[in-house]
Amino acid sequence: SSWLPCHAIDLKQDGELMAHVDSVRFSGGMVAGISLLSSCIMRLRPGADAGRDPNEGVVDLLLPPLSLYVLSGVSRYQYAHELLPMVSVFEDMDGIETVVEREHRLSVIFRDAKQDE
Repeated sequence: SSWLPCHAIDLKQDGELMAHVDSVRFSGGMVAGISLLSSCIMRLRPGADAGRDPNEGVVDLLLPPLSLYVLSGVSRYQYAHELLPMVSVFEDMDGIETVVEREHRLSVIFRDAKQDE
């Protein structure tokens, strides 16, 4: 597969990245990002067309600086993703809570090109 040009997202501390599914019109089956500068919490929630309550079945991902995330398959097409507000709480699988204070965030986003059908 081929890659689309990468791009950067420069999000100030009070900036918002609302829940969305990246366009499937031009990009393919994978969206990946490298997180730089600040930790944040990315929330995956069932998309509007998943037929479920968007507040049920959410998945939170803790993205520390220099982490890589990949959305593909179900997470790419059936879940919307968003960044939680400046101060949020991440709970790990053991129930341990961590307060995450999102500051200035920079990320580099990669997408594969849509394959001809």
